[in-house]
Amino acid sequence: MSLPDPPSSRGHAIPARPQLGVPLLTCLVALFIVGVDNRALWHELADVSHIGQMAGLGFTLAMGAFLTAAMALIFSVFAFRWVYKPFLVVVLLLASVIGYFMQTYGVVIDDNMIRNTLDTDTHEAQSLANAALVVHILLYGVLPSLLVVWVKIRRAVWWRQALIRIGFGLLLAVVAGGALASHYKSFSLTLREHRALRMYINPTYAIYAAVKLAKGEGKAIHHTLVPIAPNAHRVGAHSVHRRILVVVVGETTRAANWGLSGYARPTTPELAARRDIVNFAQATSCGTSTAVSVPCMFSDKPRQAFDTDRAGYTENLLDVLQRAGITVRWEENQPGGCKGVCARVPTTHVNVLNVAGICDNGQCRDEIFRDDLKQRIANTSGDTVIVLHTMGSHGPDYTDRYPPAFRVFTPVCDSNRPQDCSRQALINSYDNTVRYTDHMLAGLIDALSAPGIQADTGLIYLSDHGESLGENGIYLHGFPYLLAPEEQTRIPMIMWLSPGLRADTGIRAGCLVNRAQQPASQDDLFASVLGLMGVDAEDYDPRRDITAGCRGA
Repeated sequence: MSLPDPPSSRGHAIPARPQLGVPLLTCLVALFIVGVDNRALWHELADVSHIGQMAGLGFTLAMGAFLTAAMALIFSVFAFRWVYKPFLVVVLLLASVIGYFMQTYGVVIDDNMIRNTLDTDTHEAQSLANAALVVHILLYGVLPSLLVVWVKIRRAVWWRQALIRIGFGLLLAVVAGGALASHYKSFSLTLREHRALRMYINPTYAIYAAVKLAKGEGKAIHHTLVPIAPNAHRVGAHSVHRRILVVVVGETTRAANWGLSGYARPTTPELAARRDIVNFAQATSCGTSTAVSVPCMFSDKPRQAFDTDRAGYTENLLDVLQRAGITVRWEENQPGGCKGVCARVPTTHVNVLNVAGICDNGQCRDEIFRDDLKQRIANTSGDTVIVLHTMGSHGPDYTDRYPPAFRVFTPVCDSNRPQDCSRQALINSYDNTVRYTDHMLAGLIDALSAPGIQADTGLIYLSDHGESLGENGIYLHGFPYLLAPEEQTRIPMIMWLSPGLRADTGIRAGCLVNRAQQPASQDDLFASVLGLMGVDAEDYDPRRDITAGCRGA
């Protein structure tokens, strides 16, 4: 009598790992990235190719085939044992992160955005981190990466593998070329008229931008400092009082929500109550990010000639002022720092002061500048320029920028994902930051005009760039300048001069008010500060000095 067969365990068997050849795995990963991680690209392409029409749909399919083939061709270059899978995992994770920020905030990851990211500290990073980001990376980065690791790659003898790779490469080239040829006119017209589309290709454009940035940074590291205005010197006779000019560099405040420039809401009530504020309602920024705008505004070059990499090894306005014998101080409240502008001047990071009620968890609100300006002035001698780099309206967690007393416009958006809030709540939160900036600036002017200040004083305020609050699906800032919406490039800019400084420089108040009705920009800061401080230099251009035409009779 035979024994019964043992119960089958086939139902509990672990499924065998599927085997894929390099060509198929490469195409699947490329197709996933093009189809899933490039949704921002397809959204932009739909706007310019009229995807609802048959011709537009055909062009879109041709674009998808071209990108998939081109990306697969690039990936296949790395198809070596022990290298290929780690490479694909890195690409998938990178594409998932880039895709999240492009789809969520409407941003483009170019070299300036990468520069901003590298300058981001823990606090800024935390403000952008949230559960949605984690879920997105898990679904579109980690999960497909695990699948790549799980599958087995089918191997062949070396000569057959070489033939397969050559044939695969030729096939991809044919597919890419065929896709281009099938809609060549559409490709040519669309990419010529909408050059920005290439910036949306994920992750290849970001990788290109990173390489470009690395090359520029490497050049700056090995380059000696380039001087400007070596013969800068003081000119003209001064009054018995020294001159003190405070330059306040704002953060992310846009002109569209600036009360003095015609915004319907009272976001600048304290400044509006004064009669000695000159508001430049048509001011524009040099960039759409701190990493570009701050070095640019202190540079001797206008926006069109400014180069961020070159600025890293070139002197700026602060160097010229010091060479002319003027005391310069930089007060920093930005986690990302001064972007190299203050590298050669005494700098104080105000967050280390840890003032109760103003500072918390290593971050301080901008009111800290107002409260100890008198002390900072007392610690300097002679003509002085003090630069205050503020937190301003830095997002996306706008509600952290002001105390509860300035929760004027409600309800507010307490989330660091602005797209999750109603548009009105988001605007309310942002407007509260502007109102707090108004309060801070009014306090600085009060301190500079106090009876105990034995000096001719002045203040210039200008934001580094603006901010998008959901217009056309775009949030935050950092968009490429030529494509950036007006909300990111139009900025508030004001000037206040004490009666003593106006008299000493011969500036006519009425003339300056008239000048403020004309366009102004961050390009004007360099020459205007030199003019106010009585400094002559080779690089001084009176056409860029907003006070030059208002001096004298």
